[in-house]
Amino acid sequence: MLIFEKICKEKQVNAIFLDVDDIRRNILDKEKINREQLNQKIYNNKNEMKEYKKFINPKIKSELKEQINKSNGVIFIEWALLIEDKLYDIVDSIIMFYCQEDIQIKRLEKGDLGREKIIQRIKMQLTNEQKIEKIKHLKKEFFIINSSNNPKYNKYEEILKKEGLY
Repeated sequence: MLIFEKICKEKQVNAIFLDVDDIRRNILDKEKINREQLNQKIYNNKNEMKEYKKFINPKIKSELKEQINKSNGVIFIEWALLIEDKLYDIVDSIIMFYCQEDIQIKRLEKGDLGREKIIQRIKMQLTNEQKIEKIKHLKKEFFIINSSNNPKYNKYEEILKKEGLY
């Protein structure tokens, strides 16, 4: 996402960038929900995860719609679970980044989750192949980028050009 931000700045594209994880955190903070306790609960029980998604996803969608309605530019939404959450109706096109699982784990280990929790969360998601299949069946323009080997800058520029953003 940072590369898209950089290109948009360089090309003076009117764009905003939203991160669903930040939106989710803000909602949970406003609701005074302890994220650590919640995560222990939902990542250990699929039924708890379903209930959580029933609670959080409408709130996320509402917040995103509010941001979309306020903006007169392009909006990039970073949403790792867009396909799983089935909330792709609010986007015009999809850019899916994926990489080999071992690389994904190494990248995520730089954050605050340990290897075991990372693997547990990955297993709860659709595989990359499943996501790609679902995306192909949506009536949306889509771009699939394998970021395992850090794609070249011009690959990102091509997508923005194709979308007519500059």
